[in-house]
Amino acid sequence: MKIGMPLRVMRGEQKIATLRVVDVRQQICGAIIEELDSENEKIKVGDRLQVDAQRSVSLK
Repeated sequence: MKIGMPLRVMRGEQKIATLRVVDVRQQICGAIIEELDSENEKIKVGDRLQVDAQRSVSLK
């Protein structure tokens, strides 16, 4: 985990929110919520995190 990494909060196959890592320590990290996909859905215990990695775009 590195500062600045984007993360997705997932519940099943549904994306709940997008986060950005702001602090990294040996056994824990902190992130801020950048976007909630729905006003009705909040982050809950049991939701999963995925690194929001996108492939690099190559210019030809």
